[in-house]
Amino acid sequence: MANHKLSDALSNLGLYRFRELLSYKQECFGFLLTIVDRWFPSSKTCSVCPNIQDMPLRERVYHCQNCGQVMDRDLNGSINLENWTKNADSLSVNACGLEGAVSLG
Repeated sequence: MANHKLSDALSNLGLYRFRELLSYKQECFGFLLTIVDRWFPSSKTCSVCPNIQDMPLRERVYHCQNCGQVMDRDLNGSINLENWTKNADSLSVNACGLEGAVSLG
């Protein structure tokens, strides 16, 4: 991470504890916390068509080889994550650590 103080704080805290704190905040403020698989290829998948392609991290613009879609890699990944949360496969974690299917409809 570029911010050394933040990275030190997160490394001291541990990612599991960070997830617990986010779950607690979800309960207090009522936002949706979605846990996505660590290996989900959000920035390598086209947000328009189901094409998945390999991309090195230095490439910051996503160029779909299937449909020709061109957009910022991070924006493409965020759209894919938003679409992923709309599926019934996504999981929500409450403050007690219980997981269950999310229904956003």
